[in-house]
Amino acid sequence: METIEDEARPGRPFSVLNEGLIAKVRKRIQEERCVTVSMMADEFGVNRETIRQILVEDLGKRKVASRFVPHALSDDQRHERVQYAKDIIKMLVEIKIS
Repeated sequence: METIEDEARPGRPFSVLNEGLIAKVRKRIQEERCVTVSMMADEFGVNRETIRQILVEDLGKRKVASRFVPHALSDDQRHERVQYAKDIIKMLVEIKIS
């Protein structure tokens, strides 16, 4: 009778988690902070959980909703944002005076 279970093999299980991969992930997130776990998994040929494990456990990163904060504003956007902030400050000062 044949079984469907694998035979026992000597040695440790294969792991793709190594210092080289950790260094690649560290370099990649320094180059582009908005890179996704899926993008890195595809790029390095490993699964997403391995990338997540490196980010959280080895590099001490955590998931943040960074999509709401633009990292690269155009000059017009930057000017608009500054003007808006000045308007808010002016309005708060006027409210405080009255």
